[in-house]
Amino acid sequence: MTSRGGSSWRRDAWVAVATVGAGLLGYAFNVVLSRALGPSGFGELSALLAVAILAIVPGTAVQAGIARRLAVAPSPATERRLLGESVVLAVAVGAVVLAVGPLLRAELGVRSTASIVWLAVSMIPTTVAYGCLGVLQGRRRFLALGWLLLLVQGVRLVAALLAAASGTGIVGALAAVSVLTTLVAVVAVARLGAPVLSLRVVLLREALARDTGVLLGVLLLSNLDVVLARHYLSPHAAGLYAAGNLVTKAAFWGAGFVPTVTYPLLSQPAQRAAAVRRGVRLLAGLSVVATVAAAAGAPLLPAVLGASYRPVAHLAWLFALQGAALAGVLFAVYAGLAVRRHGLGLAVWLVAAVESAAVAARWHDSVEQVLLVVVCGSAALLAGAVAAALRRNRASSRVRSWHRIRSSPSRS
Repeated sequence: MTSRGGSSWRRDAWVAVATVGAGLLGYAFNVVLSRALGPSGFGELSALLAVAILAIVPGTAVQAGIARRLAVAPSPATERRLLGESVVLAVAVGAVVLAVGPLLRAELGVRSTASIVWLAVSMIPTTVAYGCLGVLQGRRRFLALGWLLLLVQGVRLVAALLAAASGTGIVGALAAVSVLTTLVAVVAVARLGAPVLSLRVVLLREALARDTGVLLGVLLLSNLDVVLARHYLSPHAAGLYAAGNLVTKAAFWGAGFVPTVTYPLLSQPAQRAAAVRRGVRLLAGLSVVATVAAAAGAPLLPAVLGASYRPVAHLAWLFALQGAALAGVLFAVYAGLAVRRHGLGLAVWLVAAVESAAVAARWHDSVEQVLLVVVCGSAALLAGAVAAALRRNRASSRVRSWHRIRSSPSRS
């Protein structure tokens, strides 16, 4: 028993380290290119990366769908079929991005058609990598999953360094990302087994139809505050908010491993309750640690980012609380997806709309106002998810009690 518990904690720690490490590598990718491209070029790249964030949503839905199916009914044949379907879907995602390329170029002010082409190409191996992550997650092979997370983000950083050193700009960066990510995806697929290709995407159809909208809502909610701040605050205040949001992202990354390690168990009725309790305990502990650490380390924010960011340092704990709340919402969403329950996903979209309306109508005069709006929204979502879970548990307890009474022998 002890060794199993120790193994579980070592696994969780590794996935946590890999998740945070992947996030830091992604951040470094942006830092390298922001310096190499300058404000104008990096603004163009940022617009393209925003499109990429939307384009990876089908990939995250594929990962969740594969992990859920393999956790419930593992089978080598099913794995190969699911990998094949993820490859087909990856090509479709790339084709869609390429098809809307002329519109993207006109609306985003992209100067080169080659940038759009390489962005579309890069989405193919990226989506395939999500399919591989789903297989590893469903198999509960978390050591390999962590390494794949790090490799995908690591080669992106290598691509940024190559583009910066060669002076090839946005086109060079996206081309290098495409080539290097393809190499990682090919190796990952080869290690997992030959995929069975078929144009009929049967096994993942439900995941795409139902899960994509939910995951897109979570993605929107987790990035909405920065967009609102950029639109309504002054450029200086928006920059302060963006700096504080780095604390939010750190708290979110730090707890991002919890849905990853618990999702396969959440899909299994016999282990779901224990997985939920374990996930809640982990998230509660991490939330306290992140909030206290942000409050204690607040003076480090201007020391790291620059003295001009000092006015936002006192809000570091609140930014961390927002990240912890978003991590809780993400866990609750995945707990619902594991049993094909999408009610919270609809609530996420509703809260995003309410937050946008609240900021637009009144609370947009300061960093504090925007931050308080989104913290309240995330807290309300989390409270609603907990209340719904408690109601379901009470209902299940009543049903179990009724069955015990019916099955027990009558006493004279």
